[in-house]
Amino acid sequence: MKSIQRKVALAAAMVLVVGSHWVVSAASYTYGAKGGDIPAIQKKLIAAGYNARLNGEYDANTKWAVRLYQRDNGLPVNGVLDATTYKKLMGKSLNEKTVASLGRMSDEKIAAEMAAGRKSASTVKASDSETAESFKVDKKATKTKADTKKGKQTSKSKDKTSQSKSSSSSSLLDPIEPDFIFTKTANVPKSVRTILKEAESYSGVPYLFGGTTPKGFDCSGYVRYVFAKSGITLPRSADEQYTVGQKIGKHNLQPGDLVFFQTYEQGVSHSGIYIGEGKFISATSSRGVTVANINDGYWGERYIGAKRVI
Repeated sequence: MKSIQRKVALAAAMVLVVGSHWVVSAASYTYGAKGGDIPAIQKKLIAAGYNARLNGEYDANTKWAVRLYQRDNGLPVNGVLDATTYKKLMGKSLNEKTVASLGRMSDEKIAAEMAAGRKSASTVKASDSETAESFKVDKKATKTKADTKKGKQTSKSKDKTSQSKSSSSSSLLDPIEPDFIFTKTANVPKSVRTILKEAESYSGVPYLFGGTTPKGFDCSGYVRYVFAKSGITLPRSADEQYTVGQKIGKHNLQPGDLVFFQTYEQGVSHSGIYIGEGKFISATSSRGVTVANINDGYWGERYIGAKRVI
């Protein structure tokens, strides 16, 4: 099982969240940052048993290692090394001047990590079932009656630790079946109608990785831009956007709610805006800004949840 978990963790670590960008938010390290005390951060993560590479770049491996560290320490899991996570890991306060002086990774490396992540995720998905079944057979064949109670307890302890650090995403997903009945849209407030009108005005705008303007959007850049027009400031990346607002059950979705999905990376990696009647609008890599049904074959099985920020 450990080999399976390592494969999944490695594939996930190499995947860049589609809605993420290399912008460093105030007093925090995010994907794409380079330099500063990132080498020291990576050394701490490695010493604690997490799979970070010592290269001075806040790359996909480092981001994933931070997510696992956050999960194991009861912190909000978003892969962002904010002041709280930094102090917990490093034992000292984060230096805002150091964060402000960080460089960024090259566009070429970011593009390469995204491509590698897609390939790795596809390979793991195709082989996981077969490998897992093989493991079950091998485990049954090699297990003996000589196992002691102490040995069993030790094995369980190691399995629990390994499972924790592999950060399975299955518990995050909340799939929506094709026949799911959505709540009828209530009277939509004027403030929400304004946001929806703004959102729909960008239909057809092409997808652009890292895009934050009508010249081209990525998913989270689009959501952030639309809400900013109404004076509502949201975080830059999809996983960070999922940390704000009031959690809304799928039975209570209303227009203007933010909806989140797991696409390329384990956990939140796509965000959009619910417009009612089971539909949402978002910036997709295949069709740009477009409307889709939440409960269709692709989006339904990847649905994670919703947040209300209005």
